[in-house]
Amino acid sequence: MTLSISTPDLVRTDDKRIPVYLLTGYLGSGKTSLLKSWLAQAEFKEAALVINEMGEVGLDNQLLSGATESSALVANACVCCTGLPGLAEALEDLFWARLERRMPRFPNLVIETTGLAEPGPVAEALRSSDLLSERYRLAGVITCLSASTADAVLKQHAEARAQLAGADVLIITKTDLVSSENLDALNLRVQHHLAHLELEKPPYLLTSARADLSVKDLLSSLALRLTSTNEASPPSAQAIALQVVTTPLHALHLHKPGVSCAICEQGHEHVHSAQALWWPITSSLSINALQAQVSELQKTLGAALLRLKGRVQTAEGQYVVQLAPFETQAEVCADELAWTDSTLSGLTVIVSSHLSEASAHYLVQQGISSLGVDAKT
Repeated sequence: MTLSISTPDLVRTDDKRIPVYLLTGYLGSGKTSLLKSWLAQAEFKEAALVINEMGEVGLDNQLLSGATESSALVANACVCCTGLPGLAEALEDLFWARLERRMPRFPNLVIETTGLAEPGPVAEALRSSDLLSERYRLAGVITCLSASTADAVLKQHAEARAQLAGADVLIITKTDLVSSENLDALNLRVQHHLAHLELEKPPYLLTSARADLSVKDLLSSLALRLTSTNEASPPSAQAIALQVVTTPLHALHLHKPGVSCAICEQGHEHVHSAQALWWPITSSLSINALQAQVSELQKTLGAALLRLKGRVQTAEGQYVVQLAPFETQAEVCADELAWTDSTLSGLTVIVSSHLSEASAHYLVQQGISSLGVDAKT
């Protein structure tokens, strides 16, 4: 799959299009926690929101419920590929609802992608669709990268590397989980990684501990990057011609458009090689028993377990359970959201499609299965 590195649209003083902020980052990188904080701040308080979820039962949209009156959910797909039509439809619906005053006149919009989404196709869709480009402009691509798992994620997942390459601002999150020395070393490794990508303009680097990065600081960094991009001398013809290319198997590389490339020819089919399954949790199960089962799931699947998250009703009460890639223990906290008759108790389990027969059999034994729609995208 070939992508042009995305940069924010140049802003005219008379540009009345709605600014769109694309929030991406690998599974468990802290996107939702940051977004929840941002939506409570003045700059994004009236923003519209589009949430993309791999699984059929979304969690992020529930965690962000009430944060905005203007929102849409694109579920069971990834907006960088099979979910693109759903994203376009959601953006159109939000625009007309705004115009017809069926919802507040939101001044800006945030798209939170699934952790497997690459930003390039979404940015390109905003520009290439006449319907969307007349109404919206890309104001910036924001990528989150967890400090505690960054090295492993970047090494093993091409989607994370594509998210890094497409960022205008890179936020290293969860810095409270690592020492200052390790954080300094990580910053150097990330800058080294970016240098090897030969990007025309590397992203601004910001850090966040416990989702404490303010919207003001974020927007200031985006504005500085846009200003420096506008003031920079025009790139050479060679730089213009080079494109970043990414495939799930072979990650990022560079070559000129139209040049024959064996890597590209082997990997044109865009497959994330992941699927979202559903694990129903009964209210008779204790929270300790559930944590033990999650640990057993980790041991059995190993690196094939990419993400686990959901709301559960246990014998002791209601909890939100989350597990990010390469983390050793699931995060369990009290569920403060209201439960209704439609709330499902269970966990979305995102796993690699390349499961061993033994792992697949184990999932079936645990009652973890598809809800009827394959999440492979």
